[in-house]
Amino acid sequence: MNILASDYDGTLKYLDHVTDEDIEAIHRWKKAGNLFVMDTGRSMESILEESQKYSLPVDYYITNNGGMLFDKDGKELFSSYLPVTVSHEIMKKATELEGVVSYVVNDGWHRHRIIVNDQLEEHRYPGLQPDISEEELFATGKYAQIVISYATQHEASAMAIKLNEQYSRKISAYANKYVTDIVPEGISKAHGLDFLKDYLHISRTDIYAIGDAENDIPLMEYADQGCCMSSGKEELHKHAKYICDNISEYIFRIM
Repeated sequence: MNILASDYDGTLKYLDHVTDEDIEAIHRWKKAGNLFVMDTGRSMESILEESQKYSLPVDYYITNNGGMLFDKDGKELFSSYLPVTVSHEIMKKATELEGVVSYVVNDGWHRHRIIVNDQLEEHRYPGLQPDISEEELFATGKYAQIVISYATQHEASAMAIKLNEQYSRKISAYANKYVTDIVPEGISKAHGLDFLKDYLHISRTDIYAIGDAENDIPLMEYADQGCCMSSGKEELHKHAKYICDNISEYIFRIM
């Protein structure tokens, strides 16, 4: 039994939708006795909506950039949370920085968006409406991931570097196109996958993985035969063994 772990946005969903070709390839992969794992920066609430929309045959969900793990029925198998004080500092910082459009916080399952500057273009969360106030969000005290959305990719990358320097032993920040993903220290998409490996009692050599962005580097490097989408930045290609146009091409190569 092998595992194929895939990023979602820009990888499985790379043409603003999931293609029939990729879904059919995943079914062939599973029919051969293998498992399909979604390894995403999204919250469980968000990725489940997408999974149901496209009827994706997912066996396990690794969410929040590796910070949470669920089985296909939504049972929580692993969780991690940011320090409350640090979370509040970062959330406050997000409201004071230029170029920030909004920030989104999730509690391990649900996500909540706070708009910072509605005059800037929202690339990541254009359809996500705020559902609680900032005061209410600060009072929850449970933060699995914070995502700061920027008007430009450069600003998101720069903030990831700054946050890692400032909170080096408390958080891990990843640039993810127009957003900066912030998770507990040491957490990555590879971390969640490593936990799943031990949970299933399989070997690391049985794991294949594909991604397209900076936050997918740990994922692509964790797999012995990792793959980077050809649409990803050229500097990311060196972190993978394969460069493919889509998941169906990757599955064809590894099967």
